[in-house]
Amino acid sequence: MASIPTLLPGKWAGSALKFGLVGLSGLLVNQFAFTFFIHIGVFYLIAAIAATQVSSTWNFVGSEYWVFSGRLTRGSRFGRYAAFLALNNASLLLRVPMLWLLADVVGVHPLVANPITLVVLWAVRFMFADGWIWQATAPVLNPNGPADGDEGGNRHPRLVAVGPGAAMYEYDVAGVLRVQSQVNLPELSYFLTDRASPPDIRINVMRVGGLPSRRTRFVTAGTTVGYYEHLGLAGANFRITMGEPVVVEVAPLLARSPHVLYTNVIEALLRFLLVSRGYVLLHSACIAMNGRATLLSAQTDTGKTSTVIELVRDHGFEFLSDDMTILAPDGRAICYPKPMTLSFHTMRSIRGDELRRREKAALAVQSRLHSKSGRTVGRFLGSMNIPIMSVNSVVQILVPPPKYRIDALMPAAIAREARITHAVLMERGEPVRERVSLEDGVQELIANTDDAYGFPPFATFAPHIRIGTDDYAALRVKEEALIRRALAQVALFRIRVTGHEWAQILPAMLDVS
Repeated sequence: MASIPTLLPGKWAGSALKFGLVGLSGLLVNQFAFTFFIHIGVFYLIAAIAATQVSSTWNFVGSEYWVFSGRLTRGSRFGRYAAFLALNNASLLLRVPMLWLLADVVGVHPLVANPITLVVLWAVRFMFADGWIWQATAPVLNPNGPADGDEGGNRHPRLVAVGPGAAMYEYDVAGVLRVQSQVNLPELSYFLTDRASPPDIRINVMRVGGLPSRRTRFVTAGTTVGYYEHLGLAGANFRITMGEPVVVEVAPLLARSPHVLYTNVIEALLRFLLVSRGYVLLHSACIAMNGRATLLSAQTDTGKTSTVIELVRDHGFEFLSDDMTILAPDGRAICYPKPMTLSFHTMRSIRGDELRRREKAALAVQSRLHSKSGRTVGRFLGSMNIPIMSVNSVVQILVPPPKYRIDALMPAAIAREARITHAVLMERGEPVRERVSLEDGVQELIANTDDAYGFPPFATFAPHIRIGTDDYAALRVKEEALIRRALAQVALFRIRVTGHEWAQILPAMLDVS
């Protein structure tokens, strides 16, 4: 039987130091969470309990993905998370009697007794975390892999590579852009290819950042822009170097949350790189029938996805996208079929036989967290001085967004491209159906696209995007001109409804027979 590897003293000390740094960052998270709960009217004792669970969750992610990230451990991540929460809550129960014992029985001054209890309980938590929750197991060897040799000429099996840097993923986005990434990006899975070519964007995982700071820092140096949060190297930091290719260096925490990486960093770069190639990445759903495409544009969380689901399932439309569509300058819509996010209101469009019971139970939580209300809370937190990308990454590691390809939910034909004949501005409110001028339509399409990038840190780093000789302002001017050109012969409409009735209105209105 293989023996369990032990940690060398230096290794143990390094893990202990990291565990302490994660704990210190958890104090900040606890304070921010406590302040937030008080702000929304939660009773302070309940707020304290809730804030403890938030900071404990934060500390777990830091321990799982940084402190003990190199270990092979037994059990599931959920099991470790439950054990870690139990450990943290138990330590809180121990701290009060310890404080009383030191202050009232031993006679230590309370201001001295308090940090003593913190240090003692930190040591206890670390020993339990190190020796129980993340107990190291014997490494799993790959008997079929190539062997390495040591200095004595002995040969032993090579460990199976795991983690963000274990593979390079190649994506060919509509034959226009190439992305090479050490992080698997599910949103680009449709474009995954096994043909390697020089990339337009290269994504590398590495240590990004420096010492912890009091505020998020945004640093520019020549063609490089860096985003560094409060937590130093433990934060969800990234660094972008504009060039050929554009190089994006991301910290391990951000790499562990590919949805946050893609949505908040990569998609913005794709948007303006496509503009530099003469294409537009428009925040718009797109369906087609008989070779004619209709764009469906709206503010985030209006109802594009549920409308697309109903049109494809109940009316036989082909699917191109529910969120982003590539516009070619000659008026074609090119598919951009990201997995759909099933937010809370989208769940109403999913029939009972399209999801398993277990998936429905999970979606009850996931869909609310990743709905409009969840994003509203996220934007509110983003306005505060907190490490919002790190918080967002942790949340989405623990509760991943509910992502489904449309053809996994129902029979659906995915069209590669179609000529655009209609564009519909979807709104909610007093019912209206009216034609819209090209100029007004273009401005609203751009506004709806900008709305998709409202979550930090886009507003911070976007003005520093520069591709070739075009800066951010010039790229936006080009984007507007390209949209106007692509839609010059398209019929634009505004359809405003009180609920989500677009799928009942559109088939007859489009007259695609």
